[in-house]
Amino acid sequence: MIGEMLMTARLNVSQPSDMDADIERIVGAYSEADRERFSGDLFDIVRLSEVVRILDANKASGPGSLRDVLRVCLNLGKTDASLAWIVGVSNSAWSMRSCFHSLESSVPAMERNKLLAMVLGRPGSLKRDYESDKYFLTGEWKYASGWSYSSFFFCLAVVEDSNGQDIRVVAVPAEQLELIEAWKSTGLRGTQSVTVRARGIEIPASNMEDYNRILSGENRVHGKAGGNEKHASYSGLFSGVLMNCLLGSMLGATEAGLEYVVAAADKRPVTGCTYAVMGDSGAIRAEIGRLYSSLDLYKRVAEYNADVIDKAARDPEITLTTQDRLDCRARATLIMRGCVDTVQDLLWVYGSAGLDKGNPLEGIWRDVNVGARHGGFSKLVPEEAAGMAIIGRDPKALTRMF
Repeated sequence: MIGEMLMTARLNVSQPSDMDADIERIVGAYSEADRERFSGDLFDIVRLSEVVRILDANKASGPGSLRDVLRVCLNLGKTDASLAWIVGVSNSAWSMRSCFHSLESSVPAMERNKLLAMVLGRPGSLKRDYESDKYFLTGEWKYASGWSYSSFFFCLAVVEDSNGQDIRVVAVPAEQLELIEAWKSTGLRGTQSVTVRARGIEIPASNMEDYNRILSGENRVHGKAGGNEKHASYSGLFSGVLMNCLLGSMLGATEAGLEYVVAAADKRPVTGCTYAVMGDSGAIRAEIGRLYSSLDLYKRVAEYNADVIDKAARDPEITLTTQDRLDCRARATLIMRGCVDTVQDLLWVYGSAGLDKGNPLEGIWRDVNVGARHGGFSKLVPEEAAGMAIIGRDPKALTRMF
């Protein structure tokens, strides 16, 4: 299996060179002062960037690939995990956007600000006014990464009087939501993953889609890219997209941590022994080699995951089974836990100075420990869902996030 993953990953490496200039512009505008809270100038660039909407199905050429998103987020994650995280979330939201076939007034707003936000946590509520046939949205959503910089926010809501059966995905103009709680976490501070609230916001019918139809892939449409060729559709694959978009930011941050320790190997002494520098220690050299190899494996598995989703997006004849989806989420979870372990081991090699405030390792340690514990990966839910399927039970009784 590992051999198959490595072969598939290496044979399908994409080089989206047209996005390299966008990456350079974003990184070029970044400064260390942006790490905890991004500046307006930087986000002016991010909001207009093509890298935040790689998976936009409405482009004439069709969407890019999940492998492209992984590559971009990994590169940005080496500069700052928060930057990469927001780009990953936005691309996930664009895959959800492709499930909406008549989103009201979307094109002008999304062209002015291509960044989108999305939270698929606990649903809000939709109250229907039967006289006017209008719907009104009320609710709160935690961890709305990039909300204040976005044009639209995608969330879940249950239609009242439906016994919880009628669940909609709702597209809300971001400026209509209100901030009710700041982002308090120690890591990923630049994402500003705040809690937002809707108070009776009127929602047009075109801004809602049935969540069950999206999950089942019933509303999946492969658009025409030109001639008779159909371009890819990620509309029924958004949960797999989200899981793998977020991997890039953590892998990039972890790689930056490894590069920092490697750069210090022939400069930093090892206290309490006769080694002049870390690189003189055979044990440290072996540990660096092990961590490099394990991180390389995590990256290849992430690429394999992306390829699984990309193939299903490109070929309408491919329908991912429940087991396929669970396997993707389980592999993504192992990658996230691997990033946490790798950063921890890098600190063990580097020493306690790596946790000094202002040290790059300290910021990476905070970001990776927060990001890897996103609800999509934590609390043993992915592992239990995989185990339920293996022993013949229905994982949908536990979660539908796969």
